[in-house]
Amino acid sequence: MNFTYIYNFYSVRKIMFLVILACLPGIFAKFYFFGGGVLIQILFSILIALFLEITISKIRLKKNRINVKDNSVVLTSVLFGVSVPSLLPWWMIIIGLFFSVIVTKHLYGGLGQNIFNPAMVGYVVLLVSFPIHMNNWHKRDFSISFLNELKQSAYIIFLKDYIDPIDNNNSINNVNLNVIPDAFTEATPLNNFKITSHLKDDFLSKKHILKNKNISIQSSWKYINISFFLGGIFLLFAGIICWRIPISFLTSLGILSITTYFYSEALFMSPLVHFFSGGTMICAFFIATDPVTTSCTNIGKIVFGIIVGTLVWIIRNYSDYPDAIAFSVLFANMTVPLIDYCTKTSGYGHNKI
Repeated sequence: MNFTYIYNFYSVRKIMFLVILACLPGIFAKFYFFGGGVLIQILFSILIALFLEITISKIRLKKNRINVKDNSVVLTSVLFGVSVPSLLPWWMIIIGLFFSVIVTKHLYGGLGQNIFNPAMVGYVVLLVSFPIHMNNWHKRDFSISFLNELKQSAYIIFLKDYIDPIDNNNSINNVNLNVIPDAFTEATPLNNFKITSHLKDDFLSKKHILKNKNISIQSSWKYINISFFLGGIFLLFAGIICWRIPISFLTSLGILSITTYFYSEALFMSPLVHFFSGGTMICAFFIATDPVTTSCTNIGKIVFGIIVGTLVWIIRNYSDYPDAIAFSVLFANMTVPLIDYCTKTSGYGHNKI
């Protein structure tokens, strides 16, 4: 009698580790353009997430070692840390991770039982609660050394709200902290589009301004998205993620953006701006492909990707939010049970449904 066994080459721990490894090109690109605050946010997010994971595991009488060693909470904190602005205050990071780890993951039963992507829930909570902070990206100051830039970033993240602004002794290596600017804010291409498209002029004036606004892809976001794309290609070749979700997501976003851009270049963004701005590539390969919160069937994965891509295009063009990744993914997460029900297939060896 012959027996057939199904064997998964990768353990959960190894899958999570390889996804974190694939994030490194994008993390280094963000660090290069936005400074040491990116590294601080990621490391601080990991520490807070591990603390929350251990604490809630003890409360639930679960084994800490098992929950921590699977690397899932580390991956959540890395995706969360790389998604938020580089100089976001530390207490906002704690709030976001509380909703990511405690509310979204453990209140639903833990890894494998949550219906929403944990990192995106924490991000959305902060985006809705602190929209100004969450839409401020700060350029790296290349005129100072890496060490001083790292210290200034740490000061803005951890100490800015607690040091007396009139105390002349506030300094780091003889650098007066009182004269350090809040940082150089970079308006993203998506922010530029939103600001311009919401002008309260008459239609003809608005159309004329939009036609000449020259919204282009800033080099920082272009290279960041390319870096995450390269990491995603690694995950595809390693067999960690399924190709159906990123392909269907990018294809649907591309078809909609190309069609509308040719219809009206004045009112819609270029497809290149859609692809290489904001969190497009990190969504395609790292967020939408979360195996826990996406569809289980092959057809369902394609439908899931199409839903995310369509919602990203709609929200970017018609809502008040500059980017749409988190909202689109969470809405698509809600549709997963229905998608699985409508696309389910019979089990191996059973009659077709």
